[in-house]
Amino acid sequence: MEFRLPELGEGVNEGELVKWLVKSGDVIKDDQPLCEIMTDKATMEIPSPFAGKVETLHAKEGEVVKVHQVLITANVSGEVKAEPTKKQEVAPTVALTTAPQAAYATSNDTLASPATRRLAREKGVDLGQVAATGPNGRVLQEDLEKFVGGGGVSAAAPKAAPSSREDRMPFKGLRKKIAEKMRLSKDKAAHFTYVEEADVTELVKIRTAAKAIAEGQGIKLTYLPIVMKAMVVALKKHPNLNSTLDEAAQEIVVKHYYNIGLSVQTADGLTAPVIKNVESKSILQIAKEIQDVVARARAKKLTMEDLTGGTITLTNAGSIGGLFATPVINFPEVAILGFNKISRKPVVKTINGVEKVVIRDWTYFSISLDHRIVDGAEAAEFMKTFIQYIETPNLLLLESF
Repeated sequence: MEFRLPELGEGVNEGELVKWLVKSGDVIKDDQPLCEIMTDKATMEIPSPFAGKVETLHAKEGEVVKVHQVLITANVSGEVKAEPTKKQEVAPTVALTTAPQAAYATSNDTLASPATRRLAREKGVDLGQVAATGPNGRVLQEDLEKFVGGGGVSAAAPKAAPSSREDRMPFKGLRKKIAEKMRLSKDKAAHFTYVEEADVTELVKIRTAAKAIAEGQGIKLTYLPIVMKAMVVALKKHPNLNSTLDEAAQEIVVKHYYNIGLSVQTADGLTAPVIKNVESKSILQIAKEIQDVVARARAKKLTMEDLTGGTITLTNAGSIGGLFATPVINFPEVAILGFNKISRKPVVKTINGVEKVVIRDWTYFSISLDHRIVDGAEAAEFMKTFIQYIETPNLLLLESF
């Protein structure tokens, strides 16, 4: 039989074949992953609708393949299921403004069960590096778990040629897609970045006080839900930052809903699931949703719905360090806000009319914008409003969302 690339999603007609997960001669099971296909929005595993033996692979890794193009010729045993639909689970995507994801390097030449291969992909482990204890050199799940936990032994790696001082890797897959998206954003949007500092002492206090309450409900409360609510207040007062430019119609489309994309660190890079309708959710509701999408992103359980519909993006590099960054806009959005590290430092504050040096929690926020839509003065006014609510988060209680 011929297996053709199934539908990948609405309006998606092709994708890049990032990686084969089977090879010619493999005997495969029903629903076993066949390959990874990357589209503009997501990288997804394509499951097999049949059981049988692979005879021929009709495309090469790095090749762009069309929907309904023949991918595999196989000798099939039993019935063939209908083609998978666009409801397939997808791997975390690469946000247009974030760092690249590394493709998983699981060796297809290593004997292992589909379940073990899937776990290896989730852990980002190359099965070729795991010492096998199963029959005929098969890597067992226990071998993989010991390897991940540090108790296993690595299989001997091939030695590099003594004269090799360079590595060459194909420019394909996620790295290539990142390059295309970054170039698109830089080519289309007129970037500029505005940076402002903020005294976040009260933000730290309110998060610390609320943290125990959240934990009692099984919720991990970070600063991000509060930052998102402050963003919504400022965006309502400066709506051009929550818009897109419809170039075909020559219209600025202002959004009166607030879907905030959030950068999430996973084992193989950053992805940006979208928290929808932030304006209508409480801080604890947002925190619970963030906790959910972070867990699913790291388990490769995000769906296409999680990854689309954003109106603005929030990127948080504060846990890593650095003073501030100049993030690249997640085109066609107009703005991306960077939340940077919080540190304690001495600052001069006027207290009862007297200047005093006090220790405060301090940070910087950086926002990159499309100068075609947003002028510098409007960016400054947005940040002024936003930081007012960050420095005095109790004011959020006065807002009607």
